[in-house]
Amino acid sequence: MVIFNKYENNIDKTWYQSSNVVYSECEDKINDYKELKVVFKNGSTYVYHKLDVKDYLMFRNASSQGKALNEYIKKYEYEKCENSDLTEINNELLSLIEEYNEKSKLE
Repeated sequence: MVIFNKYENNIDKTWYQSSNVVYSECEDKINDYKELKVVFKNGSTYVYHKLDVKDYLMFRNASSQGKALNEYIKKYEYEKCENSDLTEINNELLSLIEEYNEKSKLE
């Protein structure tokens, strides 16, 4: 389930409340397939290549990212990357939530 989502500079960043998926980034290549980076709770990071936007949206909006990953994403070519820094990912989330709350107070 999505905790927070931010789209900026053609990157769709999403944080999840999930038993195994913490975060994803999807590069929005206009009129082209997507590249999806998925970060798991242990820091393991994979990049899935040439995703159809429909499969990406089914993954991002699912109530269970683990099940959706198996159903919609694992069929794509992927590469294992260096583990991600979970502290950095969590700090970015906290910063974005704080920014959102400040903007809400001004409105």
